[in-house]
Amino acid sequence: MKRERTIREITFLNLEHGEVTLYELNEIYKQLGFYFEVKRGVFKGMKKEKIH
Repeated sequence: MKRERTIREITFLNLEHGEVTLYELNEIYKQLGFYFEVKRGVFKGMKKEKIH
């Protein structure tokens, strides 16, 4: 069984080679304050969260 990586274990090299799952990528974006915009199950883009 493959062990899940922590966010700290993901490197830019992993990102460049496409070795990061969507779940891991989503966790990275959440930590940076971004979110995915999806409409009817289709990816529309990424947006930065507005903090008031």
